[in-house]
Amino acid sequence: MPRRFFDDQNFHVGQLVELGASASHHIGKVLRMAVADELVVFNGRGGEWLARISAINKKAVCIEPLTFTDEDRCAPLAVTVALPMIKGERMDYAIQKATELGATALVILDTERCEVRLKGERQEKKLGHWQQVAISACEQCGLNRVPVVHGVLSLRDWLTSDLPALKLIAHPGEKSFSAAALQGQTELALLTGPEGGFSNDELQQAADAGFSPFALGNRVLRAETAPVALLAALWAWHGH
Repeated sequence: MPRRFFDDQNFHVGQLVELGASASHHIGKVLRMAVADELVVFNGRGGEWLARISAINKKAVCIEPLTFTDEDRCAPLAVTVALPMIKGERMDYAIQKATELGATALVILDTERCEVRLKGERQEKKLGHWQQVAISACEQCGLNRVPVVHGVLSLRDWLTSDLPALKLIAHPGEKSFSAAALQGQTELALLTGPEGGFSNDELQQAADAGFSPFALGNRVLRAETAPVALLAALWAWHGH
């Protein structure tokens, strides 16, 4: 199976193209691939190209796209996952796994009990890093559309933005979520909380915005586990 690489540019069968710095570095410097090796490239706008390396130099890798496959492998629902900032590599894990499980978009939130708060240049640098985590996850798992990482937004601002009709919050409630609610839906929003959980005020804000409680029993999931476990549960229920 050829290795997959993301590069944000247009590809055309039979037309030689020079890959961008990130893909070129990974192919030529990290993996040390050779001329005539085959690979797969995608640009995040749908489909993928089987290609062959035609040249490698110090600055860039040049490829020739050979065939195009119009396949996205998208999840059956467009799910926007909104999650808080989490310390260290656990944030990378949450974004990576949410991407692998088919999240359409990722929104990074600032909540009352967030473990991390970033400002200015540091925040922009982290957002760029998290976007690259999502890109790498797509390269590995076969998705051809990369979820955009948005943020950092306050929870209140996000709750009052234009959201799908079906909205779920990772929190146990008296009225449990029913899989029947997925019938006929094409998109939904999934909100997960920080390590310390949502405050009572935040839970009320979410309820006022139309969010329904969604949990796997009475267990308390870690901040990086909740998006992964709940997305998996959604796909299992949606398939039935």
